[in-house]
Amino acid sequence: MSSCLTSEQRKIIDENRQRALQKLAEKKAQLSPRPTPSHSVKPPSSPSVTSSRSVSQSNYVSKTQTIYKDGRMLPQKTNSFANSSHHKTFKSTPKKAIEAKFILESPSRFLVDVIFNQGLIDLFKTMETKQYDAVTRKWSFSLQEYHKLVKQARVLEPEVKVVPLPSFIVQIFAHKMKTQQQPSSSSSPTKSAIDLSIIDKCLLESLMPFQLEGVKISIERRGRILLADEMGLGKTLQAISVACYYRNEWPLLIVVPSSVRFDWAQQFRRWVPSLDPQEINVALKGKDSGVSGMVNILSYDLMSKKSNELLTKKFKIVIMDESHFLKNFKSARTKAALPILQNATRVILLTGTPALSRPSELFTQIVGVLRPINFTEYGLRYCDGKKNAWGWDFSGYSNMAELQVFMEEKVMVRRMKKDVLSQLPSKRRQAVLLNPNAIKTDASMKKVSALVEKSTSAERRNLLFQYFQETASAKCSAVCDYITDRVEAGQKFLVFAHHCVMMDAIENHIKNKCKVEYIRIDGKTTSQQRKFYCDQFQKYEDIQLAILSICAANAGLNLTAASLVIFAELFWNPGILVQAEDRVHRIGQMDSVNIHYLVATGTADDFIWPLIQNKLNILGKAGLSKDDFSETDTVLFQNPRQKTILQCFEESFIEESNHDDNSINDDDILDDNTAESDGNLVSVQENGTEKKQDSKRHQTEITSHFKITTPTKNDHEEVEDFSKEFDDDFDWLTDDVDWNDSSLDDSEPVVKKIKKEL
Repeated sequence: MSSCLTSEQRKIIDENRQRALQKLAEKKAQLSPRPTPSHSVKPPSSPSVTSSRSVSQSNYVSKTQTIYKDGRMLPQKTNSFANSSHHKTFKSTPKKAIEAKFILESPSRFLVDVIFNQGLIDLFKTMETKQYDAVTRKWSFSLQEYHKLVKQARVLEPEVKVVPLPSFIVQIFAHKMKTQQQPSSSSSPTKSAIDLSIIDKCLLESLMPFQLEGVKISIERRGRILLADEMGLGKTLQAISVACYYRNEWPLLIVVPSSVRFDWAQQFRRWVPSLDPQEINVALKGKDSGVSGMVNILSYDLMSKKSNELLTKKFKIVIMDESHFLKNFKSARTKAALPILQNATRVILLTGTPALSRPSELFTQIVGVLRPINFTEYGLRYCDGKKNAWGWDFSGYSNMAELQVFMEEKVMVRRMKKDVLSQLPSKRRQAVLLNPNAIKTDASMKKVSALVEKSTSAERRNLLFQYFQETASAKCSAVCDYITDRVEAGQKFLVFAHHCVMMDAIENHIKNKCKVEYIRIDGKTTSQQRKFYCDQFQKYEDIQLAILSICAANAGLNLTAASLVIFAELFWNPGILVQAEDRVHRIGQMDSVNIHYLVATGTADDFIWPLIQNKLNILGKAGLSKDDFSETDTVLFQNPRQKTILQCFEESFIEESNHDDNSINDDDILDDNTAESDGNLVSVQENGTEKKQDSKRHQTEITSHFKITTPTKNDHEEVEDFSKEFDDDFDWLTDDVDWNDSSLDDSEPVVKKIKKEL
């Protein structure tokens, strides 16, 4: 490459190199340390000294520079260790401060979480209410000394970094932080001073002890409460009781999932008889008024659409069921709900699952009950808030013990079944009235209903069972809506149905919308598959529900992993229903069992239900059954035209029985034995007058909300004969059915994500 350069270029390069070397030498000379003389010294002029210095300088250059082939010289890398040691003489690393975190330990005490620091230990020992836990090695103090300790601990800064309680905790517990406790100026009564006599007597007497305690706590907190009892502990009755205590502040607003709007209305009709049923307003569509009644019930979606109308009304008392629906503070329903809640004087939120996955989901419910709280402060304290490149991340959790103390003391009442199991009945039935607008009573069903009324005795039987089948199709949509709400609550449960159309609808809904794990057992399921599916349901928590055939899965299964049973359809034989219930209500069940019967008005359900009650009532009087459906929590109101349909149901079977007195089955034998063992139960032949009385009695039971009175001797005789023939009818239709026959159902039992090969 050098041969390509001209002499002039080489000259320029040499000059540049020399200048660079000169600058480098000057820089090195400046960096080298020079001794400071204590007195003036004359520079030596001896040639020998000069020669020595020249050699020394030459050696210095050779040690600090690298000479390349082209004559260039560059400085070597300096010794970083030597340089760093030189700088350490002048610069020291700052000592990290010790963090002292103040944590709420109980409603009256707090602790300080800190590593050992002698200054803090000396300070702790000066506090009058100090307590030291040798196990946790933490100091705790009364809230009365909180401000004093925080103030004195800050004197130790910057050596100690004080992390105090959140400002909203300090404000909420301020009355307990006063050095001298003063009588509370609160207008809320104490538990002992609460007068519950203004609540309807039938409602008050129905409350179990823990429910009564929940009502009193709610009133003690001025009617602003999050009732978070575990599912099945009767939050609805507690909420209605609290609302009735503040009845002088009505009208009342109730926001619920759409599938239970009518069930809430029926609960008010049953438990608050002093309330005129006409004052209960259930809003179904956007054009319906949401404020016209004393009790106004609407869905969350309608609340979002009618938020301005509801705010204008300025409701003083508001109930919101399944309040975990408000977990997302960015959703439209939450944005509509919070102003309504914060403007109300009384707020009652109900949920069995306050937070489905993380503490951040509690925030909107907390601010609904209490004053507004800064979310960032809440998130940093309880959601392990961290800032990343995209903003704040509040998906974690932290300080859970403190959050629990805060929630239980000021926001929430929560009891688990295991805590109140001794007060619960082992099994409770509830008839849930489905949304009438979701019942698809099409022309076909209405046609069958009309034909039943006009049909002859010979035709009536098949028409009645066709009416039963049409009822299944009509209920599918409403049943699926109800199941969706139960799935969102996260509880394991069973769903029983009779017709394939209902089971298929439920299965498709679970697969396409709910998207959770499930099993299905019906007439096509083999014995080996039944056992496999049951074992999977019992073993795995993520299998949330079992879809079961009433006839094919009512016996021989152990499904005690669930404590909730839902009947999507009713069935003619109450013994089959009780057997189905006992798939969970059996040895090994550690929980109270809840049974929900989904009932649709204007369908065959209106007539099957009282017939079931009557038969079990007779067996109970004979000591042959302890089940009594007449005690089921239900209130149902009927269409007057359905009276003739009920007569058709009864008369069809009664008339048939007169032509076939020799027909008998197992239930007939059971009833005959009952008659022999009890002198009060004597079989008699019905005449036309008795038939009319029997029909009239059944209609009376309907209008009295299916509450069965104590039967008379004649009642026993009439219903006993009717029950025999009713069973004959069912046996006549099913005596040749093999419930394990795979042809009964076109659907294949499914366990999602589980191999079909056993």
